[in-house]
Amino acid sequence: MAGNLQGLTRAPWAVAAEEGGAAAPSALTPAVQGLMLAEARRAAAEASAGPLSKRINDQRSMQRWKQSTAHRELLRYISDLGDSVVGRRISEECEERPIVATLVAEFAAMSAWIDEIPPIQQSMRYGNKAFKTWHQRLAERSPALMEELLERHGPAHVEDAAVVAAELNAYFVDSFGSAVRIDYGTGHELALIAWFYCLEKVGLLVPSDRAALVLRVFQGYLTLMQRLQTTYWLEPAGSHGVWGLDDYQFLCFIFGAAQLVDHELITPNSIHDEEVLEKEKGDYMYLEAISFVRKVRSACWEILTCYL
Repeated sequence: MAGNLQGLTRAPWAVAAEEGGAAAPSALTPAVQGLMLAEARRAAAEASAGPLSKRINDQRSMQRWKQSTAHRELLRYISDLGDSVVGRRISEECEERPIVATLVAEFAAMSAWIDEIPPIQQSMRYGNKAFKTWHQRLAERSPALMEELLERHGPAHVEDAAVVAAELNAYFVDSFGSAVRIDYGTGHELALIAWFYCLEKVGLLVPSDRAALVLRVFQGYLTLMQRLQTTYWLEPAGSHGVWGLDDYQFLCFIFGAAQLVDHELITPNSIHDEEVLEKEKGDYMYLEAISFVRKVRSACWEILTCYL
């Protein structure tokens, strides 16, 4: 804890004081001393909160995150996932180790829960409260799933397996939206990628799994999320309205664009061609995402998606 308080968590005025650029804390005003004390308490709480606490809560913690090694590695990992599917169709064969089949089957089972938990009758169109029941089932199933993955597909020895399983569980449950707000957005999608990244870091996945992870597992996740969105009408979390590609997803456009690199027939303008969308959406995430947005948005296409 002391190391944290003397490192990145130090307030700017504390650094200045140590360097002789400002008065010592005892000479500071009570208001500034109060701010310093609050900062010290916040840093101490963060240092002792453990691996499952939410660490990005404000602009200051966001900036620390953006400057971290983990942030750089996660961006690199997303780029590597995209590189793994350059020029590849969803339907083409790729290496699929047993863990890939396990994850695909799990998402299919979670989709089947939707049939067992129909939306309830309510006055509001968005935010059907039946989603809370679906999400509760997810939260109950997830810890056992993490343990099963580690036992069946993990390396012979995983250090602190219980801690690893708990952290994996936190990312996984957060990947499917908020049961409190009944919403879903790109932050939840990013939680899934963080989960993938953690699975690789602990040895359950390997770099050669990346193509299958995108074309099989992430594609299955998109299909599941589209069902959840249209069944329970989840509120968009943090939507940017007409300036966003989609109210809910983002990475399908990154991976989908990678699939279409150097494609001889499909061009950026093809998104306006109904025949191309219908024929090719099953093989290309980008076109499937465009087709889905067109289906769920009723207003003028050109107005709703200014980026495109």
